[in-house]
Amino acid sequence: MEATIDPGRWLDFVGKEYLESFIKDGGASVKFAVTLEDSLRSDVELGVQERARSGGYIAAHVSSAETRVHMIDQVFFCIADQIPWRKLSEIVIVKLAMEKGYVEPIAPGSESLSLRLAGSNSIDPGLLTMEARRWIADKVFKERSLVKDFRTAATQLCLAELAGGQDGATTVEVMTDWLTGRNKSVSAVKPYQIYSRITRTNARYLLESLLRWIRFAGYPGLVVTIDLSRLTIARNPRDESLFYSRAQLLDAYELLRQFVDLTDRLKGCFIVAMPSADFLDVEPSPPARGIGVYDALKFRVYDEVHDQRLVNPMGALIRLRTQEI
Repeated sequence: MEATIDPGRWLDFVGKEYLESFIKDGGASVKFAVTLEDSLRSDVELGVQERARSGGYIAAHVSSAETRVHMIDQVFFCIADQIPWRKLSEIVIVKLAMEKGYVEPIAPGSESLSLRLAGSNSIDPGLLTMEARRWIADKVFKERSLVKDFRTAATQLCLAELAGGQDGATTVEVMTDWLTGRNKSVSAVKPYQIYSRITRTNARYLLESLLRWIRFAGYPGLVVTIDLSRLTIARNPRDESLFYSRAQLLDAYELLRQFVDLTDRLKGCFIVAMPSADFLDVEPSPPARGIGVYDALKFRVYDEVHDQRLVNPMGALIRLRTQEI
């Protein structure tokens, strides 16, 4: 019998040991939380997200039933769709203004951010806009920790938020459509000096840049919950949700392996992957679909040596059950 831990106890541990300190300080971690009772999965997801938001984090959820989790670009699009892009842009601009000695803008309203900043600082709007564009160019467009396409998009979002109006709204729509995959046409973003689509080859670098952008705006980081329950379904149920072939299953496990190996690049990121109990199957031969079919992931997260009574709550793989054993 495998040792388990109560979900509430584990969530409290996550909040205290990870979200309140380690992740906030720029660390990153990937946890595999296996709920031995399917009904607990949504409770764990909500528990992680509630603790994340109460700690000031941005929280996102990815479902394997709706998002192709074996493709990093689709995972990025799903996360990007839950990011408050306009809010981040405004926070960054206000932060840059305050670094230059300006006071915060007046309360949000129908006016553009430049007019609100100018009004609160008794300065000509045209002059403030000219200065602000220089701050954005120096601190955002020239920020080399962000990949070129991302910092170009972030720059355009900031300029659009600063200017406001219909032109600003159009720019925001074009940029967010590109970042979320709603419009994959390069022609839409070419006028903004972006010449490539977001694909499986560059999405990971954009995700790394997004994490840095979130922290640059003053948030402690990003918390992502990923429901992986569809991965271990062996036969296509022919419902409206996604089904994963064996090749796609292996691709998904490889993507998760990459997340585990690249935590040193995922600044301020906490990922909770939530597979079904079948994930614990170490049998490598078909039709098995558990962790045993992909050694590269298994050797990184599976606890080969473990206590049958006590659980290490800091382990990469956690078994959750309401009644502890």
